[in-house]
Amino acid sequence: MKFRPDIEGLRALAIVPVVVFHAWPAAMPGGFIGVDIFFVISGYLITTLLQQRLAAGKYTVASFYAARIRRIFPALFMMLALVAPACWLLLEPASLHEFARLLGATGLFVSNVELYRTTGYFEGAAELKPLLHTWSLAVEEQYYILFPPLLALLWRYARRGIGAVLLGVGLVSLAYCLRLMPYDPELAFFAAPARTFELMVGSGLAWWMGRDAATPQRPAWVDAWVGWGALAALAAALVLMRPDRAFPGPAALWPCLATAALIWVGSTRQAVATRWLSAAQLRWIGAQSFSLYLWHWPMLVLARHLLLDQPTPVQAAAAVLLSVALAWASLRWIETPVRQSRVSQPVLLACGAVTIALSLVGAWLLAAAADHRAAQPGPDAALRAGADDFSPDRKRCHSSGNHWLGYDERCLFGPEAAAATLVVWGDSHGVEMARALGNQVRDRRVAELTGSTCPPAVGYVPPGRPRCDAVNRVLLQRLVADPHVDSVLLAARYEFYLNSGDAGAFEAGLAETVRQLRAAGKQVLLLDPVPTYRYPIPAALALRERRGQPLDEQGQTAAQYAERQAASLALVERLVAAGQAQRVPVGDVLCSGGRCAVRDGEHSLYFDDNHLSMRGAALVAARVLSQLQASR
Repeated sequence: MKFRPDIEGLRALAIVPVVVFHAWPAAMPGGFIGVDIFFVISGYLITTLLQQRLAAGKYTVASFYAARIRRIFPALFMMLALVAPACWLLLEPASLHEFARLLGATGLFVSNVELYRTTGYFEGAAELKPLLHTWSLAVEEQYYILFPPLLALLWRYARRGIGAVLLGVGLVSLAYCLRLMPYDPELAFFAAPARTFELMVGSGLAWWMGRDAATPQRPAWVDAWVGWGALAALAAALVLMRPDRAFPGPAALWPCLATAALIWVGSTRQAVATRWLSAAQLRWIGAQSFSLYLWHWPMLVLARHLLLDQPTPVQAAAAVLLSVALAWASLRWIETPVRQSRVSQPVLLACGAVTIALSLVGAWLLAAAADHRAAQPGPDAALRAGADDFSPDRKRCHSSGNHWLGYDERCLFGPEAAAATLVVWGDSHGVEMARALGNQVRDRRVAELTGSTCPPAVGYVPPGRPRCDAVNRVLLQRLVADPHVDSVLLAARYEFYLNSGDAGAFEAGLAETVRQLRAAGKQVLLLDPVPTYRYPIPAALALRERRGQPLDEQGQTAAQYAERQAASLALVERLVAAGQAQRVPVGDVLCSGGRCAVRDGEHSLYFDDNHLSMRGAALVAARVLSQLQASR
């Protein structure tokens, strides 16, 4: 296949936004679309290569996979081999065990399946997974497994129908993605069938351009307008798209079609945009794009594990520079020598199989090491145990994923004979609070109405939870009409929704909820924001213990809490000032000593980076009950 310098430059436009988005998210909120650019490029190049080999009668399954091994395996498995020991040194047992599972899944190119099972891409926990980025490699490899044999069959038996089949596959994939997004956005993000339409944009373009090879050259003004228009579309996507909005879905067509337009324009090399993409500086970055993609994310994640916090912009820059150096070294001393070697096809295939087997062995050894470390007693083990100190009823009583509990399915705690009911209504920040209140209350029942990323703000649709508003409207209607409910505690991670891009709708929805509850005669309490962190507290405390560092310094100061939660605290103050609700000052409970507490002796007050553990929730629950008692 003829070398396309503009496509190598286009790779730079894919990798740079991804790196910037991961290192400094606010600088380029739409940088994640770089992965979608890569998908289109991959679909185009693979289909073009396959068509040429099929036309020349040189296509075989073995030769195709030998070429993929030569291209992908050296850089990928070298990265895995070096990141694994770093994780063994830096990660706590639970994280190390999770890394080991993902290492094995990466070796088998099914990491997207494992990641779907364990996390959401834009959740905080995702920032601590060193191999999170390998999901896109898994999607591509799954495409490589199915697409070449399909194209070969069509080439032999239904060559005239190739275009229709590619279009049909793309439309079915897009329809499947659209079907999933309202109910399971994580599956829509990670699943290869839901992402295939992006690869089909590139594949369909390659087929169409291959048929159009004999068409006379286009007028220069067509290429000029299309080229600059496509670049402008990509630039707009990088600025305007946000990770907390529905994606991929139709939104992914925006960068995909713009990328396809640039590839199409570049076939004649007469457009200014094509010449710009072919610049030496962009091509230098593009040549390293694969290895830079492999290295940048683990370096940023390992920095978080080393710092037990989010890297500062300067620290992130250092991690990125190290990634660039590693990518350059990988290209020069690993990838290029292997590509230029004359290793035979059978040897390449055998080496690929052995490499996969070794990655599975390494994953098993790391998992065993993690289990052995977890079994060792000591103060760090007690601190680590806080990760399991969540509500024993969380799975049964909390709405998460596609599972929504109705009002009649709510969990009730406390004495069964009590006539009055205190309802805890909120997102996941209300789960442990409901259980802790149920453990302490003596004169009433406690009902739990909680849903992941679904705050009690009627009329507000949070990112990725389109059914939340409909559920909230029903819950509010039932709460207003329930004569047994005399008080409602509202709890939410306010900062998440205030930063989601629709803060006005969130505040208005919360105010409307408070207004309707008060109009129905219910006492309303607003739980102040909980101090949140950027690294799981149990793991951070255990690592500090192991490193000999002061444990209490993991907690933020009271001033930092006030600064970080300023917008959330101001929101609560505005709602309280209207005389419709009472405020529960969490800061007075957790941050009274000048520094916010994160532990009680050897026990963590959090089970992750932002949710109070049962021990932590018990402290705040006592304050809630005292306020209820005082208001009678």
